[in-house]
Amino acid sequence: MLENSKDLLNIVIAFCVLWFTIFLCWMIYYLAMILKRVSNVMETFTRTLEAMEDFFKSAKEKVSAFGATFTALTEIGKKAFDFVSEKRNRKKTDKK
Repeated sequence: MLENSKDLLNIVIAFCVLWFTIFLCWMIYYLAMILKRVSNVMETFTRTLEAMEDFFKSAKEKVSAFGATFTALTEIGKKAFDFVSEKRNRKKTDKK
């Protein structure tokens, strides 16, 4: 079976190549799993950012709508105050 030391060397080299190949396959598998996890994390992060963007857009729309309503209410209040002030001034001038 083993005639000289070169045959033993070839068997040892073949065994080392086998273990190196197994190690490379194991490393590639774990690298693929790491990349898959990174992909999942990025997908989750993207969904979270989109949800935050939607939240801020809806909040901006609500604030804008409230601002328009508040402006209208302010105008109505201002007109009501002017009306009441005018009535009071008329009563004061009528009494004099």
